Amino acid sequence: MTDPSKRPLAFPKWHIPYLEKHRIPELFHELARELLIQKPEDHILFMKQMLQQAAANRDACRTILIGSLKVNRVAVAQEMAKSTQQLVITLQDLKRIFPLAAMQPEMVAKAIACLGRSQHSGWILADCINTEQEAKALLQLGVLPTHVVHLVAPFQPKLDEPLYCDVPEHWPALRRNLFGLRGLFAQKLREVCLADRSIAAAAKDCLDICRRKPAVKAVRPRVVILGPRGCGRKTQARLLAQMMGLIHVDFEYILCQAWTNDNQLGRQLRQCNKRVCFHSELLCQIVNKRVLERDCMESGWVLTGYPFTVTDFQFLDCLQTPPNRVIVLDCDLNTAKERLRYRQVNVHTGSVTDFNPAKVGESRAAPSKGAWRPHPKDFLGLIQAEHDFYCQNYGSIKKYCGDTMLVVNGEQSERWVFECIVGHLVGSSPPGAARKGFGPDIPEVCSCECINVPSKVAKAYAMTL
Repeated sequence: MTDPSKRPLAFPKWHIPYLEKHRIPELFHELARELLIQKPEDHILFMKQMLQQAAANRDACRTILIGSLKVNRVAVAQEMAKSTQQLVITLQDLKRIFPLAAMQPEMVAKAIACLGRSQHSGWILADCINTEQEAKALLQLGVLPTHVVHLVAPFQPKLDEPLYCDVPEHWPALRRNLFGLRGLFAQKLREVCLADRSIAAAAKDCLDICRRKPAVKAVRPRVVILGPRGCGRKTQARLLAQMMGLIHVDFEYILCQAWTNDNQLGRQLRQCNKRVCFHSELLCQIVNKRVLERDCMESGWVLTGYPFTVTDFQFLDCLQTPPNRVIVLDCDLNTAKERLRYRQVNVHTGSVTDFNPAKVGESRAAPSKGAWRPHPKDFLGLIQAEHDFYCQNYGSIKKYCGDTMLVVNGEQSERWVFECIVGHLVGSSPPGAARKGFGPDIPEVCSCECINVPSKVAKAYAMTL
């Protein structure tokens, strides 16, 4: 990209999160796509109209249900509309506009465009699109779906159930048209296997698919991993750093660095009335300074050990590069305690090994008294205090994050948890609305007002510093 003087231009890297949050690349992608499809005579006027429509209904979900004629797509669409309050367009609706026995593909597309363009909340096409010709005619008119769901029926469905409707004699020929539709909508196609499921269950799966907004361009992950101590947060962060090249931002480590630095932030931390400063805004500045460094900006990052409270999270979302993925490792507290109880540290190498008697076999010898010691922070009183502190704040953090948070079962194997996290990172954006942090009204917090951290937890951080 260059300006008229042919000088190379580049966006400042801290502008990228803003573009991602407001989906600006997707907007330009839609503009370019519509221009190529419709080829308007007055492209300036056309783009103005597109931008006005985008401001009104850009986030609206436009869904097409495809499937064999055995599947009662109208019933599934109506069940979906109970939650979304969207318009359900059926073949009967189209025949009211063009009352002909056999509608041509161009007529089907024009009728859908007539009904759908005025719906700012989006629409659901139930049984309108059955052939590849109808789908192509719809795309040529610039009616572009955001999601296409294939309702896959079982091999021999029970046709007396309400999920399935009457089957006409010519349905095998129409079934072959599904291959053309699947190829045409390959990039947006998702499947819902019906099997013996009810209409409500099928509609719920379709709604879960429609809540996820497809990303036009992959973004650099900026990940926060939460969970009780012992759930495997740092283990997964190290795996992400090793396998995906993300930068592991260990909050405990960068806090220790900031505490010893001879700068304004370090002096503010040391001037706190308490032995260890847990001031939300100062702690967020520590994170902000680290994630704006070149390696984090170029490779992405994964943060562990922070935030502690929902206020911390709101400050975190006010950064120039806020997190775009929030992952919680859900783990039973007793299981987490067992993991920490049998964890031993090699005093010579610093390596950590689990010597749980239930897992120690012939391939792993028992720890020798000379080389292995329990970690100084792995005593039961501190673990219990950290778990209590986490449980006190988890509910408010979960409520604040909403659907942008992914909960993973942390009691499974390391590989299983890692694959779930990677699948979330490389997939589409979370379905929930973007977190807003404090917005323009960032509260003025007293310089000596710290969050209420249990004394044992504060002493553990003091020992590290």
